[in-house]
Amino acid sequence: MNSVFSLNRFFHRGEKILPCWLAGRFYPKSKFYFQLKSQNLSINCKKPGDRLQVKTGAWLAVKLLSKENNIYQISEYKILSSSLSRFKEADFSYKRKGEIIQNWRNFLRAVKDFLYSEGLAYTETPSLVLCPGTEPHLQAFQTRLATNGKSKKMYLPTSPEMHLKKLLCQDWTDFFEIKKCYRNGELNRLHQAEFILLEWYRAFYSTNELMKETYKLLSFLQKKDFFKVPLPKAKIHTVQELFKKHLDFSLTSQTSKKEIIPLLRKHGLIFDLKDSFEDLFFNLFLNRIEPKLPQHIPVFICNYPPQLRGFSKLTDQGWADRFELYWRGMELANAFYEVTDRTEQLSLFKSHIQQRKDSMPIDRELLQLMKGAMPPSSGIAMGLDRLFLAIYKKQSLTETRLFPLLKV
Repeated sequence: MNSVFSLNRFFHRGEKILPCWLAGRFYPKSKFYFQLKSQNLSINCKKPGDRLQVKTGAWLAVKLLSKENNIYQISEYKILSSSLSRFKEADFSYKRKGEIIQNWRNFLRAVKDFLYSEGLAYTETPSLVLCPGTEPHLQAFQTRLATNGKSKKMYLPTSPEMHLKKLLCQDWTDFFEIKKCYRNGELNRLHQAEFILLEWYRAFYSTNELMKETYKLLSFLQKKDFFKVPLPKAKIHTVQELFKKHLDFSLTSQTSKKEIIPLLRKHGLIFDLKDSFEDLFFNLFLNRIEPKLPQHIPVFICNYPPQLRGFSKLTDQGWADRFELYWRGMELANAFYEVTDRTEQLSLFKSHIQQRKDSMPIDRELLQLMKGAMPPSSGIAMGLDRLFLAIYKKQSLTETRLFPLLKV
């Protein structure tokens, strides 16, 4: 029976050649039906008299004879280990692993298929970096790299942004990465300290073009039956429009912290006078605007105040040329029309570091590469954990993880 486990690989690759043997742990679904959970297969006994006489949770090898209506018929079976047959489903703390693995496999394959079809190349960047990102709200994980009796401080990346921009400076134009990233201090229903981030960059692309491509990704997933309901046409709003509609406030690109404080008082929000403009803005946005966004319609929000520019360029009207995507009650993506000027990038690095409560190095290598080398570009970061959550209509990231850091 040793060959049974190698035959399982045919199913992982989708090469389902019948008849063949397959192995796994089985659970009853009804009187004559059993399920192989790791492969999400339904098994039917060949005839009622052949009902499997084994305990729930047994490891079995079954010979799949044929398939009809997505249910496999078996001709014989063997118990692989009598000791393993004593376990019950309730004995396992991580239930539905097979379903999660299967869904993630199909989901990631579809995302990659879309990006490849759009002409993007796949790349990989380091998971030990000298500069993980300087944005004031990001807390990075630190570690030490030991070499020749010496050590230096390194970080786990909060995103692959810095290294992907280095590729832009070296004649790469259209590429993506799906990467494990890490942000400390973020553990709740929609945040895990370890998460999967998709980033892709387009040279000579505007944020409007990138917005269309982002919606096209959602449409592609809908056509692949990841969600059954038709995808509504996306709505596009500026931050200025939302502030006027929901807060009756005329936000401008010159609005100051002093001007926004009375608005928080008017709406009964708790704040500290020492809070930054960004803190005060998101206090209003998260509590008074975000809950009123449509749940089932993709919403792109653009033209943020310049204090929230991140690493984006400013428009002629002084707004940050960036957008965020909201869908099914969650922020899913954040995109910039990227700063390409070395002096401006250095100024933004320094501004971020001044606002931080800890020290953070500047990525000098990126600054060196940017000298007249970075083309006009747009880039987007999309949280795949959240997109997966939205597609499968779950409430917490812990429902979509095999080993969540925090169960919420």
